[in-house]
Amino acid sequence: MRKNLFTTMLVCIIASISTFSIAQENIQPYIDMQAKVEREVAPNELYITIGIKESDYKGKKSLQQMQDILINVLKANNIDIAEDLSLSYMGSNVSYKVFSKRVVPRTQATYILKLQDAATMQKVIYELEEKEITNISLTRTKYTNEDALITELGVEALKKAQEQARAYAAAVGQEIGKAISISSWNSQSSPQPRMYKANVMLSAASEESRDEEAPSIQVSKLTYIVNVSVRFQLQ
Repeated sequence: MRKNLFTTMLVCIIASISTFSIAQENIQPYIDMQAKVEREVAPNELYITIGIKESDYKGKKSLQQMQDILINVLKANNIDIAEDLSLSYMGSNVSYKVFSKRVVPRTQATYILKLQDAATMQKVIYELEEKEITNISLTRTKYTNEDALITELGVEALKKAQEQARAYAAAVGQEIGKAISISSWNSQSSPQPRMYKANVMLSAASEESRDEEAPSIQVSKLTYIVNVSVRFQLQ
């Protein structure tokens, strides 16, 4: 009985060793590579905030008058008012007079204007400043072709990883085969939106500088980064 038990255990051990050896032989050697690609792009949607306060004009001009001036400037630059201009805020210091249901006329408003390029933005800003609308700031930027760009950068990163893997494999006398796993992740660096004009600040531009060729307004670019991790078979 003991002899049969010993024989059975010995057979099981030998079978386990053989299975492990076969499994070891079947393990496919591989190489893991990571690659990163990044690119800066100019935003093609710019959102600027325009503020109008009657108090800035010391009672000489009403909110309605300044709004009409704003709209006329935008129309002169072929901007679609209905599509690209929105009212963000409208208010007054006191909403209602005491013991009266009459609403106090609005005295200030904030508008959001969407533009497609810095050149148009520059022209609009200068023309608004000429009309004494100077409370203007760039609040948001966007690149509308973001999805296509991320795909393009991902393909570029994969090719970069493949080239690196091929070079590493060749260094040890091997070649790479097909990719057996791929993962990717991306990020987008959006610095605080800003615009600046060479040598002359927008709020302090002199009349002389306006008569000359206007320095160009520059807008911060957006940085897109795509990382990939790829596992290639070794042959």
